[in-house]
Amino acid sequence: MREVFRTLKAEFWKMKHTLLPLLHLLIPAAGAAIFLGYYRFAAFSDMGQVSGYIQVLAIALPVVASVLCSMSVELEAQNHFQTFLSTTTRKHSPLLGKWIVLTLWGFGAICLAVEGFALGYRYLLGKAFVSQEAYMAIIVAMTVSLANLYLIHLFLNLKASKGISMCIGISESLVAALFLTGLGEGIWQYVPCAYTGRWTSYLLLYYSGRKEIAAAGLKGETMLVCLLVSACIWILVFLWFGLYEGRQCND
Repeated sequence: MREVFRTLKAEFWKMKHTLLPLLHLLIPAAGAAIFLGYYRFAAFSDMGQVSGYIQVLAIALPVVASVLCSMSVELEAQNHFQTFLSTTTRKHSPLLGKWIVLTLWGFGAICLAVEGFALGYRYLLGKAFVSQEAYMAIIVAMTVSLANLYLIHLFLNLKASKGISMCIGISESLVAALFLTGLGEGIWQYVPCAYTGRWTSYLLLYYSGRKEIAAAGLKGETMLVCLLVSACIWILVFLWFGLYEGRQCND
């Protein structure tokens, strides 16, 4: 445990001198500001405005995760992964530390994106479609989904290259958008990039009073599949990292 804390501290220190912290602040702040400015003039219902903003966040997360993971792994590629792989006694500590730090930064970014929008929607536009409890539930759902995406794209960047990670991130965003429609019925729970959009859509339905529809979408069997898929991803990635020796840094 002490080694993990040292790894976390090292990751925070490395990221402190990069654009990663700034991007985790600027991207959500800019997104919330753009949508609030647009909604001052757009003639949508309150439900349409809030759900539209949350859905755009959900669709954008895979691309954002791929870019940020690429930047994080590039820090290690600069010294050919020597510091990343040789400064701990437990093989999994570097990946665990990087994953936790990115997830913490992601949690802060999601809080800023969601709460910044909620405050602006209430005090600048004078509207309050859902409660604070709903926004908190959305933040938790997004953070859990983002943790999956970060681990997937850390694997892709460590195993392959940032180009492959970004291409898959773009594909994941397209899939996430498609699975918000009827095309995702019955299969979205097997596709991690679709979790954010589906979870938050059902949460908005729940807190807007349509609890039966939300309960049908987030029933126990569906959530169990999501949990098992996530657990399989975590186990497989960390088992793979136990044998990892670095990659060629020529991309």
